[in-house]
Amino acid sequence: MKAVIHRQPPADWVLKSATISQESDGKFYVSVLFEYKESIVPVPVSDTAIGLDYTSNGLYMDDKGNVGSHHKYYRESHKKLAKAQRKLSRMRGSKKNETKSNHYMKQLHKVNKIHRHIANQRLDSLHKKSTEIANQYDVVCVESLNMRSMSNKRFGNGKATMDNGYGLFLTMLEYKLAERGKYFVKVDKWFASSQICHCCGSMHPEMKDLSVRTMKCECGLVMSRDQNAAINIKKEGLRILRTAA
Repeated sequence: MKAVIHRQPPADWVLKSATISQESDGKFYVSVLFEYKESIVPVPVSDTAIGLDYTSNGLYMDDKGNVGSHHKYYRESHKKLAKAQRKLSRMRGSKKNETKSNHYMKQLHKVNKIHRHIANQRLDSLHKKSTEIANQYDVVCVESLNMRSMSNKRFGNGKATMDNGYGLFLTMLEYKLAERGKYFVKVDKWFASSQICHCCGSMHPEMKDLSVRTMKCECGLVMSRDQNAAINIKKEGLRILRTAA
């Protein structure tokens, strides 16, 4: 069978298993598992560290004020997807216990193909961004957030949270940094990163209100709440790392 193989495994890797799966768009994929020995040499804690704070509008913001991504792949394809789904809903087979026609199955394949395209766009973007960070920094500090809870309707930004794929992004970062012998540090989710002024350390309870987007402190600091939080996450992550060492 014809296949796209993006890289060849080294000769000393031992093949353990191969899992074949079919996606909703009809394409087949093979996931191959290898076993190998690798000695990871830890890198020293250096200045090449970064703190990341999650933002629903932009994936993350780092301690330098850079935003991860402005793309919303689901929303960018929403009109096309909605049109295809409306067409599907009018076909024979859309109702419960109704025999699915050939036209229905063809249209269902088109809908699944759009969903797969959106997922592939998001996956490609997350891989590129996580690889860029893993290559550039020795230490990456993040918050240990519960993304399932954050996508709950109660927060009012479920679509944006799911569209970002931040949980998958952190998973990618973790294993890519581990492969390179670098550090991935998780700061406790209850750490008040948004409420602490990174300059003087004073607390600002008013920052619990998510609608307040700017940190204003008596010490003179005026900064985006997300960048301020990212700086605090970086400081706390480095403190945890030094304590563990």
